[in-house]
Amino acid sequence: MKVPELLEYLPGVGPLLARIPSTHEEPRPRLEPTVTISDFDAVPSSTAERELGDGRTYVVRNASVRPPRGPGLTVMSYNILLGGQRREALLAYFDELEAQGRMPDVIGLQEANVPITVLLAKRYGFHMAYQGHDGHDSARLVNGKAFLTRHPLVDAAHFTYVIPDNVRHEAICRRGDPCELPEDRGALCVRLEVEGHPVVLFNVHHALGDSGINTRNLRQLNAILRHREVVHAVVLGDFNANTAIKRGGSWLMAHLTTHEDTVTVGEYTMRYGEPHASVGDKGVGNIADPRLRSELHALEQQLPETIAHATLVQVRLQDGKVMTPKQASAELRSGKVPRGSEQWLRLQDIADSATLTSLPDERGVVPATGKRFDNVYASPGLVPVLFEVDRSTESSDHQPVIAHYTIRGPGTPEVKAPSGNGKPS
Repeated sequence: MKVPELLEYLPGVGPLLARIPSTHEEPRPRLEPTVTISDFDAVPSSTAERELGDGRTYVVRNASVRPPRGPGLTVMSYNILLGGQRREALLAYFDELEAQGRMPDVIGLQEANVPITVLLAKRYGFHMAYQGHDGHDSARLVNGKAFLTRHPLVDAAHFTYVIPDNVRHEAICRRGDPCELPEDRGALCVRLEVEGHPVVLFNVHHALGDSGINTRNLRQLNAILRHREVVHAVVLGDFNANTAIKRGGSWLMAHLTTHEDTVTVGEYTMRYGEPHASVGDKGVGNIADPRLRSELHALEQQLPETIAHATLVQVRLQDGKVMTPKQASAELRSGKVPRGSEQWLRLQDIADSATLTSLPDERGVVPATGKRFDNVYASPGLVPVLFEVDRSTESSDHQPVIAHYTIRGPGTPEVKAPSGNGKPS
């Protein structure tokens, strides 16, 4: 199916491709075809091992969709690990969310595939938008991304980032192995109607193996955002860059200043050193590249980072209790917790709102990672009330992140900060 290159009208963004400049250094992202499917049973199946799809964006509007909890907008971003590899634990976690009344109305999934997306949408009463590509017929693999929503789903589209072949080849040579760099990356976009307000959301899963390609991913996303037509916008996903770090910093400055969280490369190195490589990369990874930090800053100028502005920032623990990063920082500074102990390591991750876990090291100890690869950004008209990292589940190597917003507009009622169960009070 051929997609019009310039005049395609996109959900919430208009004739986007006509307005984004294309240069030799930075091509325009590519719009993939979208198909609306009558019901879940009609979603095309895949015979490929990972069951990622055929490159089209599938939209299914659930005739039995459950009503949104509301008020406002609650979103989750969750990398569920290779199509929900830990299936039993994943379903148990979603069962618990539903039973406790904490199920978000919108969920963005990364590393999804067709079967798990259909299963979750049917089982928990969501509309569905899904995109992925198995990589056959000379096309590049695109790891699956999905939106599940209980708010009305107006439309969906996928923008595939375009990376010049020579840039990709040079990155693979620098790394010394392909890693995931032969794959294409992109942004899955949906337009929803939330309490009468149009909201456009983008779900991303950016490159890990090379900071230059990660930078290009984010630069093309920023171009899309700058040309959107809908005011209210959310970007969520797995950025594969430690978004907890804002500045480059230096070792000396890290010694001279005290921060409640790790916001510079120097501070990160002091606290974490070189964490276990099972989280995908050593040290601070992609974010050490100043080009990437510049693009992250550009994103935050458009969509202020939730965690910096939310009324309540908290981390949900294994026992269901919650702790704030400030409380964890105070515990670390108190001198009461033995340095290097299991409790110390977990407090470090809470203090930095880390969203990655690691495999145990040679001593059987799970290192602290300090990495917030998963994040949510929103436009100023969406007022952040809650940002939560949910560490109560071990159904992936990532933790879910949840954000709740009130929508600023005429007649919008004020909603207070959520109580400990994550529901608006």
